[in-house]
Amino acid sequence: MTDHDAAIEAAKRQIPSAEHLFARWPEAMPPVPGAVHADVDLYETAGFEDPRLVLYTGVGRLPSLTVGWCLFGAARNVQPGHASLPYAAREALTDSTVVRALQLLSVDHPETDEAAIEALAVPGVTGSLATLAAAAHQEHESRSAPLGCEVGTAVYAYHRGPVRLGTHTADVMLIGSPIWIAKAETAQTKEGQ
Repeated sequence: MTDHDAAIEAAKRQIPSAEHLFARWPEAMPPVPGAVHADVDLYETAGFEDPRLVLYTGVGRLPSLTVGWCLFGAARNVQPGHASLPYAAREALTDSTVVRALQLLSVDHPETDEAAIEALAVPGVTGSLATLAAAAHQEHESRSAPLGCEVGTAVYAYHRGPVRLGTHTADVMLIGSPIWIAKAETAQTKEGQ
C-alpha cells in the first residue's frame, strides 16, 4: 500500500459511506455541510471561464436509491477525460447566483465554503446546478465510458430528484467539492500486480 492509498484509507475512516449517510432515506436527508465517500462512475468536464473550476459528474448506486454526483473543484489526481463545456451546460450558467456559487466552490478555503453553502441555499440554485451536471454528463455519456472511482467529497447541498443523468435517473443529487478522487481498483488491476 502506498502512502497515498494509506492516506485515503485513513480519510475514509473519518467520514461515512454514502450507504451509511443515506440509511434513513427518504424519511430524512443527511445534514449539510457534511462529507461522504463512495464508489462512483465519474466524468470530468473542464471549459469553465475560471480555470480552477472542474465539474465531476457521476452516478452511484445504493441498495435503496441512485445518487447523482455534481462535484466542483480542482482535484486533479484523476483524469477521466476532458471536453469543452457543452452548450446546454453553458445555458444553465445564466443565473448570477449560480455563477457565484461555482466561483466559491472553486476555491478550497473554509470561508468560501461557508459562502458557497449560503449561495446554494438560494431557491433554484441547486436545480440549476443539477441541470448543468445533467447536460455535461449527457455530453460525455454519448462519447465515452466513465471512470470507476473512489470518491470522498464535502457535501454542501442536495437536490431531490428525479434527475436524469444520461441513461440513469438519480433519486437525489449531491452537490459538493471533492476531497479526493482515486481510480477504483479492478479485479484485472489486482491480478496484474
